[in-house]
Parts: sequence; structure tokens; C-alpha cells
Amino acid sequence: MKKQSFLQGALILMLAGLINRVIGFVLRIFIVRTIGDEGLGLFQMIYPLFTTLLLMSTAGFPVAISKLIPERLASNDLRGSYNLFKVSLLFVLFMSTFIITITYFSAEFISTRIYSYSRTYIIILSILPAIIISSLASCFRGFFQGMHTMIPTALSQITEQVSRLLATLMIINAVGYLGLKYQAAGIALGISIGELCGFLLLLILFIFMLFNNLNKKTKLKNKISTYLKHNNISDFKLIAGLAVPITMGRIINSLMMSGEAILIPRQLELSGLSISEATSLYGQLSGMVEQLIFLPTVITIALTISLVPNISDAYARNNLKKIRNNYQDVIRISCYLGFPITIIFYRLGTNICNLLFGYPQAGELLATMAFCSTFIYYLQVSHGMLNGLGKPHLSVINLSIGSAIKLIGVFYLTGQSLGIHGAAISIGLGIVVSALLNFIAIGHNIGYDVKINKSFIKPLIASAILYFSVPYIRKTLTYLSINLNAKLETVIILLIMVLLYIIIMILIRAITMEDLDRFRK
Repeated sequence: MKKQSFLQGALILMLAGLINRVIGFVLRIFIVRTIGDEGLGLFQMIYPLFTTLLLMSTAGFPVAISKLIPERLASNDLRGSYNLFKVSLLFVLFMSTFIITITYFSAEFISTRIYSYSRTYIIILSILPAIIISSLASCFRGFFQGMHTMIPTALSQITEQVSRLLATLMIINAVGYLGLKYQAAGIALGISIGELCGFLLLLILFIFMLFNNLNKKTKLKNKISTYLKHNNISDFKLIAGLAVPITMGRIINSLMMSGEAILIPRQLELSGLSISEATSLYGQLSGMVEQLIFLPTVITIALTISLVPNISDAYARNNLKKIRNNYQDVIRISCYLGFPITIIFYRLGTNICNLLFGYPQAGELLATMAFCSTFIYYLQVSHGMLNGLGKPHLSVINLSIGSAIKLIGVFYLTGQSLGIHGAAISIGLGIVVSALLNFIAIGHNIGYDVKINKSFIKPLIASAILYFSVPYIRKTLTYLSINLNAKLETVIILLIMVLLYIIIMILIRAITMEDLDRFRK
């Protein structure tokens, strides 16, 4: 299976991510229109439990092997790469089986005592198969990513999403007469079926790669290294040493999000708002504004997944030039994406929230949080950079510091006159601090040689022009006597701003043909 470069792999995952977002959005519309907000709410009560159990089942092992396999390949140790995968697969199989067993026998207790909602019992049982299937699939994805091929990950994700869509549609329609809880369970069962289809595709691709590697004619040194023996216990310790900090970072992030969800409404109530008002404002912040701010992470997630094995490979070969070049790409893409999004959200926040959600008042919160957009995108890929450099503990420390600042800010600012805007500012500040600390940590390891002009100055110039162009775009539409409703006008202005930004970036040579050629090399 053909390997891809860092940017090629990222592009493949970006396209798959966009396709999956569209399919997921279509499925969400169908679910809401079929079973309503109550049925969706039943499922959403259980989904955080599913993600937590999945996190415990994988324990960061898939991410760890995506970093360690390139190091083995750099030494022409093919068998060592497969042994890392085998150890990871066996551990994840054991952990997911153990967690499913415990959850199965405690499902009734969870539904009646913890959730205090007996209707969630059948939903918990329906989503259990997805835990073991998804855990095993993530190991296969980590293996392929470590082998520098992102196509299996992309294909399996699309297969999973399409299968989930079709299965959920059929199940919800088939069990409609049984009641709402069975339809909500149908959503959970749809996840299990989707994960199974994606896993089967990964298994087929793995068998194909396995036979291809066995039959391939290799050089003598590769033949010798293939027969090197590896100790399973040593490999387990090696994987766990990298996986534990990664898992800790994810757990900290999950706990901080839970703390945020508890603290913000509480502080809003203390400021004098009713429970209903506090819940509504928090819903605007978490369910609308943060969803929009994090929407472009479909790009940075793809970058991060592709970045880890590439940095690991370069680090194992002591290729500092490649590491710096990839890091330069990360900074450029983060700024090229974040700067214009900051302007768009700040200038058109009210219009965008009215267009998508019918809540123009949420636009003020979106404008408030817009300042941290670039830092969000950089923070995500910088975590991948530190993982690739074998420094995941630095990422955990920096994330913890930023999260602590966020919660302290929420505690003091939300209850004061700033209200919900204080919460938005606090969340943004926590992200900015974590991002800056990651920047310092990476710079300390590989140097601070960043191309200021191309990475910062040029996208800043293009974004500044974008900022001042908004009133002129509105005046032009008015001058041309184009009578549009507010929502359609917002769409047109957004399209013009995106097109204008791209044109400016090309004119000032921030984007060149050389950049496009790199995807084909």
C-alpha cells in the first residue's frame, strides 16, 4: 500500500472528515425529525458514557503505536512494527472485554441509580458492542498511520459513517411501534453496526498488506531485521510509557469539560439568573458557539493524525530539517485557517448564528470567543507535534495549566458583571495559555526558526483587508439593487469573503504553485 507524505496524508483525512461531517449532519436532521428532542436527549445522556468507556478501553495505545511503528521502520525492523501492533491489539481486546463485562452487569444500576432514568438501560446495552469493535478498529488505524498510509483510515471512517446512517434509518423505522426508548437504542445499535463495517474493511486491508509484505522481495538487511526477536513485555512497557501521558491528557480534558459544564450554569445562577436562563445561556455557549469555533478542526485533526508518524520517523532518523519543515507547515496552516475565521466570526457572528441556529443573540458570544480561533487550531496540532517528538508529558502539563486558568476564570468572571461573556473569555484564555506553552516547549526542543513573513505577516495582511471589506461588500450588494433576505445575504457575504481571502493570499504570494506541488511529491 502506497505511503503518503505529511501533507498528502492530511489532505486525504481532511476530505474523509468533510464527507463524514456531511453524512453525520444528514443523520442528525433525520433523527431530530423522526424521534424529536426527547428521543435524541435519551441517546445523548448515554453518549458521554460511551466515549469515556472507549477512552478507558484504548488507553492511548493506538496513538502510541502510530508514533512507535515509524521508529521501528526507520531501523528496517518490520517484524518489530508488527509486534507492537500485536501487543497493542491484545491489550485493547482484554481491556474492552473487561470493561464491557463490568458495564453489562452494572447497566441496570447505572440507568436507575446514576441516571435515575430506567429507559436508558436498553440504550446502554445497545451501545456496548461498539466499544470493543471501535477499540480494535482504532488499533488498526494506528497501525496503518504508523506505516504512513492514511487511506485505510479514511476509507474505514467513510464506510463506518455510511453504514451507520443506513443501519440507523432502518432500525428506527423498524422499531418505531415499540416506543421512544427503542428508537433511541436504535441510534446506539447503528453506531455498533457502523463500527463493525469499518472494522471489517480495516481487517481486509490489513490482511492484504500482511501478505504483500511477506511476498515482497527485500534487501538483505531487511531480511535479517525481519527475523529479530522482540519481547512482548518490553514492547508493552514501551507502548504504555507513551500511552499513559496521552490518556492522562484526554482524561484531564474530559474532566475539565465536565467541570465547565457544572460550574458555568452554577455561577450564572449566583449572578442572579434563573435556572432556565442560565441553562439557555450555557446552551448557546456550548451547543452553538463552541460547535462553530471547533468546526474547522476537521482540518487540524487530519493534520494531527498525519503529523505524529511523520515526526516520529524523522525524529528516529535524526532528521531535524524534516521536523522543522513539517512544523513550519503546521504553523502556516493554523494561521492561514485561524486568522480569517477570527475576522469572519467577529464581523458576522450574529448573522451566522441566526443563519444556522435562529439565535442571533449567540453571535455576541461567538464574537467574544473569536480571538482564540487560531490558538485552538494550533493547540490541537501542537499536541500531535509533541507526541511525535516523544514528549506527550509536556502536552499534558501545558493542557493542565491552561485548564486550571480556564476554571479559575470561569469561577471569578462568570459570577461578576461579565456573566456568560466571562465564561467565554475564560475558556479562550485557557486555550491561549496552553497553546503558547506548547509553542515554547516545541521551540525548546527543535528551535524557534519560524518564517514570520509567510506564516504570520501575510495572512494577517489578508485578514485585515477582509475585516475592512465587510461594509463595502454590503454597500456593493445594496448598490447593485440585489434584494436578498438576511440569511441569503449572509451566505453570499461569506462566500465573497472566502474567495477574496484566497485571491489576496495568492496575489501576495502567501499561497504559491510550489505549495500545491508539494502535495504531488
